[in-house]
Amino acid sequence: MRMIPGYIDEAAPPGEVAVFRKLESAGSNWTVIHALDLAPYNQHRRTELDFVILIPDIGILCVEVKSQREIGFDGERWYPDSISRSPFRQAQDARYALHRRLAERLASFAHVPVVHCCIFPKADFAVPANMSVQPFEVMDRGRFEACATGDQFCDALKRMARRIVDSDPVIRPLNASLTALQIESLVSFCFPIRMRRPEKETESRYREEELEKLLRDQQRPVMQLTQYNQRVLVEGGAGTGKSLIGLEVARRKAAEGRRVGYLCFNRLIGQWAARELEADRHPHLAGGSAYSMLMSLTGIEPPVKPDAEFWSDLPLQIQDRLTDPACAQDARFDYLIIDEAQDILGRPDLLDCIGLLLDKGIAEGNYLMLGDFRNQVLTNASGVKSNLEAVVRRAARWMLTENCRNYQSIGEAAMTLSKAEPDTYSGYLRHGGGLETWQLALYEDEQDQVQRISTCISQAVASGFREDDITILAFGAQQQSLLSQLHESSGRHFVPAGAAAKTGVRFSTVSAFKGMESKVVIIADVMPSETGFDRSRFYTGITRARERLYLFCHQSGKSQLAGWLSGKEQ
Repeated sequence: MRMIPGYIDEAAPPGEVAVFRKLESAGSNWTVIHALDLAPYNQHRRTELDFVILIPDIGILCVEVKSQREIGFDGERWYPDSISRSPFRQAQDARYALHRRLAERLASFAHVPVVHCCIFPKADFAVPANMSVQPFEVMDRGRFEACATGDQFCDALKRMARRIVDSDPVIRPLNASLTALQIESLVSFCFPIRMRRPEKETESRYREEELEKLLRDQQRPVMQLTQYNQRVLVEGGAGTGKSLIGLEVARRKAAEGRRVGYLCFNRLIGQWAARELEADRHPHLAGGSAYSMLMSLTGIEPPVKPDAEFWSDLPLQIQDRLTDPACAQDARFDYLIIDEAQDILGRPDLLDCIGLLLDKGIAEGNYLMLGDFRNQVLTNASGVKSNLEAVVRRAARWMLTENCRNYQSIGEAAMTLSKAEPDTYSGYLRHGGGLETWQLALYEDEQDQVQRISTCISQAVASGFREDDITILAFGAQQQSLLSQLHESSGRHFVPAGAAAKTGVRFSTVSAFKGMESKVVIIADVMPSETGFDRSRFYTGITRARERLYLFCHQSGKSQLAGWLSGKEQ
């Protein structure tokens, strides 16, 4: 018998240990994969399989094991209360999720039978007449203990699997046994969703070493805080390493065996976080913007062009679905990383939805919350304050004031122009940067600005930056006309900032790019004025730049800018 992995933690549920021991002692030429988390293949909903057994002449048997000593169904609910949903439905849903993805990815498995059963090694169970389950789909304590050896156990499983296949008119039996090549392709396919992966230990150590180089003394204690506190609140300005910390905590919590969700407000950060976590290939990890994750977890499909009414009604739709016990069970996480907390705390309906993803809600659940509550433009500022005060009462708190992203000259320009809190940063990791670190240019009209920006792009590329390293941010609404003229003027390719798979100069707006970063940032369409001008956008936009910043302001705001830069006009 080939067991993957070749061991089982004795701290695993006793029923799983008992099944594992019998399987590993058998002489069958089967392959058994223990502990798969299919959440990445099922909209990140909690979808787990205790065992996937490859029986070469039958197909694939998906097994759900329950370790309780008493299991029953009264017609409405399962008992004991620790069984929150039908084990048979749980096994069925996981089986379908596995089969769907197999058919998509491995053509040779499109017609391979995939069936499921339940094993209750510690409990007697007779299938009630009011259940749509056949007696041969379950092995209870009596039948399990009757299998004195591993080979007898495998014989019983094989009989169960064959009978399940024969009783289902939709499933066609195998014409020929699975080949060694097919079996190896399935093992490789299941690698990313295995929950027990000691192969990842070396990679984890390397990542921790790299993180030590990036984080400063002020950021490192957050790791310990999250280890010894159920709830942690981290506050800090742009560029203080909040998102970096959040991703690392997510990975560490997942390595402990917890199901972890990384949620943020901004769509671009959500896409970035999802890519980062997907690259880890860890089934316990899921990330994305809060609304996209909530819709995915609850099965809500947005319309092609969602209108204001859709977004207004969405929180109620999500809450309705998450109050359904079956949906709630699949959607819940053991630990949440809540990034951009200033935007989420200011939206009570969204916060309520996120609270339903934790067993004990925001009040008593387990999470790391990260936010910038001092300098961002906050929606519902009074609501943010009251919700923040509630979090502060229940969470360990840590302040970050060391800027790890920007050169000091860029950070100081952001502080001065935006009129941000003067003590936002206590220091900068990066000093110097040369005379070209940031430049302010005044333009007369749109054509003048287009020509100047085109020149800046050429200079940056000539200095060794790639087009992908350059991002143009519109200070206000996105100006499509500016982009079309730039394309004609420079002959370069421009792509949306969120199009990670495409190459070219990135473009977005200051607001949409909040939380992101780029080596070279060009901020366009700045028109300073005495009234109605949002200076906080300087903070949001300027702090995106890691290496170089170009700021293009209209000539009409020259005196206004001079006053702001000198600090005399507040």
